Amino acid sequence: MKRLLFIVFLSVACFVNAQTPLIDSLKKALTLPVQNDTMRVVQYNELAWNYLDYSVEKAAYYQQKGYTFARKIHYLDGELDALNTKGIILRYTNKSDEAIALYYRIIAERKKQGKRDKLIGAYSNLGSVYYETGNTAYALRYYKKAFDLSVLYKQEEKQLTLLTNLGVAYKNAGLYDQALETFQKGLRLNRKFKDEFEEAQLYLNIATVYDERKLYKEAIRYNEHALKIYRKQSNPRSMGIVLYNLATEYRSTRQFQRVEKVIREMETISRQLKEDEFDCSLAQVKAGLYHETNRETKALAEIEKALQLVDTVSDMYLYSELLLTKADILLELKQVDKALVTARAGIVILEQIDDPMRLSKAYLTLADIEKGSGNFKEALRLVEKANELSTKSTLAAIDEQIATLNVLNELDRKEQDLQLANHKNKAAIAKNEKQANLIWAGGLIGLLVLVLLLFSIRSNRNKRKTNRLLKEQKSEIEEQKQTVDEKQREILDSIHYAKRIQQTLLAQQEHIHHFVSDACIYFKPKDIVSGDFYWSADQGEYFFLAVCDSTGHGVPGAFMSVLNISFLSEAINELRLTDPGQILDHVRNRLIAYISHSGAQDGMDGVLFAYHKQDGRLTYSAAYNAPVVIRGGECLTFEADRMPIGKSDKLQPFTTREIDLQPNDVVYAYTDGYPDQFGGEKGKKFKTKKLNEFLTSIAGQPFQIQYGRLSNGFENWRGDYEQVDDVTVIGVRF
Repeated sequence: MKRLLFIVFLSVACFVNAQTPLIDSLKKALTLPVQNDTMRVVQYNELAWNYLDYSVEKAAYYQQKGYTFARKIHYLDGELDALNTKGIILRYTNKSDEAIALYYRIIAERKKQGKRDKLIGAYSNLGSVYYETGNTAYALRYYKKAFDLSVLYKQEEKQLTLLTNLGVAYKNAGLYDQALETFQKGLRLNRKFKDEFEEAQLYLNIATVYDERKLYKEAIRYNEHALKIYRKQSNPRSMGIVLYNLATEYRSTRQFQRVEKVIREMETISRQLKEDEFDCSLAQVKAGLYHETNRETKALAEIEKALQLVDTVSDMYLYSELLLTKADILLELKQVDKALVTARAGIVILEQIDDPMRLSKAYLTLADIEKGSGNFKEALRLVEKANELSTKSTLAAIDEQIATLNVLNELDRKEQDLQLANHKNKAAIAKNEKQANLIWAGGLIGLLVLVLLLFSIRSNRNKRKTNRLLKEQKSEIEEQKQTVDEKQREILDSIHYAKRIQQTLLAQQEHIHHFVSDACIYFKPKDIVSGDFYWSADQGEYFFLAVCDSTGHGVPGAFMSVLNISFLSEAINELRLTDPGQILDHVRNRLIAYISHSGAQDGMDGVLFAYHKQDGRLTYSAAYNAPVVIRGGECLTFEADRMPIGKSDKLQPFTTREIDLQPNDVVYAYTDGYPDQFGGEKGKKFKTKKLNEFLTSIAGQPFQIQYGRLSNGFENWRGDYEQVDDVTVIGVRF
């Protein structure tokens, strides 16, 4: 596996490359008198624009000055230019929804003005926001609008930048042919400007497309073109990126001598840059070469070096990739047990990230190790799981491409023309076939009449016999149906009885309301019974509240929830434990002792709160599912231990943490059912970030209204999609 290759993405926000001398000159101009007030607005807006590459805070400061002054003197062009800069600032500060709304406002005003040339920047920046939020179809739509206008008004420099952005967006949507065509168009346009930096960036983008399609020969050719330019410019950082890409492609094509040469050049750059990130890449390249050429001891040393250098927080993909490479190396060194532990650690990280294709490859790596340990049954299970994930990922990618193309009718005229031509051909063929059929029909009618008469005579003879048999079969079927219905009623009665038992064990809302000032409980099982549960207990000076997600849902999940509740009750009510971390440790130990046999890793994720009645302190311990607190319209997120309550490769003690409660704080805990639900226009997951934003928007409302908002929000998002998991969201004000 390889790290995601570098992709060059240019925003129209960077049409003007800010330079420090220019900023100094503009600031000095502010101290001098101007001919009119509109000139002062232009100066403020120019400063804000040029500060975008250096300081977002200063850009925002001068943008606000320009906007305020423009409004004061009723200078609409100045207002809209200032708002365009504000949209970029909102992008940079991850306020995507606000940026999108602002750009639509700018576009509407520009259309009213009739200044279509001014729409280029607004369309392009709107496309960039959509790209950064994962809505590739709309990104392409607005980049294309901006590009068409830049052609209309002959703004060729902007065309060049927009071609780069369009190409990257096409590539992101998996539309590789369109991406290559767009980048090549950019290369042809750049012949007018002879901009070597732009040429190198386009070469590098083309190389990434070929690499993703596994056309390594072409990828190498374009990477080498880019490298030649970067060497001429003495640009070590860009050289390092291209060399890393070339090393992986040379290795994929078994050109090991070339990899050795690349490593020597990367070592020279490493001494210049002195950066951990680049040194990590260098160590990874070395490890890959040594592993491919059976120098496993050296490979292990380099991969250990890379693991020490990687930023495990900001680059979890790379960290998991390095762990899986290490597992491969350990397997070759016959250290199977260490290889298993290492591979599983890498998989645990990938399972937290929504990337089924990477996870599929990771399962195949683990399958090889299980096979090496002689566990062929587990290896086969992992291969099947990997194949299932790979298939789902491929189908999802195809669906995404189809959805993108459906949105982009104006971008796919050639495809539509082809479809129209095919339709006309089929219509013509159908017409000819119809005429031919009419000719044949005349000749066949007589024959058919004769045949039908013969069949009619035979049919009447058999009909009496068939009716007798049908009557007998009907009686038998009704008897079988009655038996099936009785069995089904018995099963449903048992499940409904299990539901009553589970509801008895779950915390009653009255019990929770007795100890907290107010609470909202949204609990929606996928099936009749649930793997999710919420549970509370009063133990002297402490009030405990748990919100948990047991392995599975339906009947198996319900069994696990009953078991988990019993172990929680045992820890609190019998052992009198009060520390949330120690309580979860006890539950985990009991689960491992009772059910974690033959590789089973059943258990639960969740949050356990302990409210100290005397001093109002709130402590908690969390496994994967972290609580959030809404305070003054702001969402505060808290930490959780990245391990389940059950058997896993990570068995450190659970951490007890404290939340410093303030008046009117609303504490929320939820399972993954709500954020993992598919729905919306594109059938995507709701996501944790969106749920936190939703909770922030409703936290100030009465809890009865919150329940309705949560229920309506879930159902509206789900639409016609099946509920994928049990759902629990609890909000309390202690």
